[in-house]
Amino acid sequence: MSAATVTSDYKITLPKELRESMHLQPGQEFELIQNGAGIQMIPKLTAEQLKAAVAEGLTCGSGIPADEVFDRLEDKYRKLASGK
Repeated sequence: MSAATVTSDYKITLPKELRESMHLQPGQEFELIQNGAGIQMIPKLTAEQLKAAVAEGLTCGSGIPADEVFDRLEDKYRKLASGK
């Protein structure tokens, strides 16, 4: 597990091994979701990029089923679109 520190201007630098393993690029945007006492960071991707990333992740071991991820994201964006 990696660790990071929030700076005085509320910035966090992701550890190098995490950036490299996730193929992150400067300027890449993320969705941030509060999850209890934690924060989930989900890269903003096109639907096709997201499907490919989820499919690739399915071979990496146990995780959240792709349908559940898509359902959560669809619900989130419907709520945003309706102003709720």
